[in-house]
Amino acid sequence: MNKLLVSDIIDLSNGVYDLTCQNKELEINILGDVTIYLINTSLELLKINLNKESNLTVYHLNFQNLKDLKVDVYQNNDSKIIFNSTFINDKNRDLLINNYINGNNNVSKLNIRCISKKDLAQVIINVFVKSNTKNNIALEDLKGINNGGLIHIEPNIVASSNEVIANHLTTIGGLNKDELNYLLSKKISEEESKKLLLNSFIYGNMDDYIKKESGGE
Repeated sequence: MNKLLVSDIIDLSNGVYDLTCQNKELEINILGDVTIYLINTSLELLKINLNKESNLTVYHLNFQNLKDLKVDVYQNNDSKIIFNSTFINDKNRDLLINNYINGNNNVSKLNIRCISKKDLAQVIINVFVKSNTKNNIALEDLKGINNGGLIHIEPNIVASSNEVIANHLTTIGGLNKDELNYLLSKKISEEESKKLLLNSFIYGNMDDYIKKESGGE
């Protein structure tokens, strides 16, 4: 694991990186197989460039620095991105992701989770597949829980090519009542049961490292 304090523009090659970013904007150039962790950063604008034959997995978790975040992802040829993001808001907050697929043989998987405790959490995901491209895959999995606030989720896939596999799944709701009742039946208090379900949702698209580093254990 490489822990880096980064700013402005960086190049990342094969490896796993825990990025600490104190500025508002960051541009990352990806070369090879890379995993990055972004935990409670102050970022407001993130630009990701995937070079040919590059693979990127992102784990983004934010429930402290509640700022609007815009993410721009650029893919040309033979690249793959898996973007896992979870945030909790207690005030109005927007997450906007623009994924531009400009070449062939690319995979994009965007997995977003949000919990709205107060005011409005807004998630807008745009995937643009350029014309005259082929063999691209664009998948969106977007889920939100209203826990005292409001959620607006807008999944968009704009495919100008016929040779693309594109799909999106969106769900918004509250805590699962069946799961809550099951925990209550095991003599777990209602408060603790809700906490367990919320934690399961928060870290459902994360891994053990980010759970440990963010205080989830």
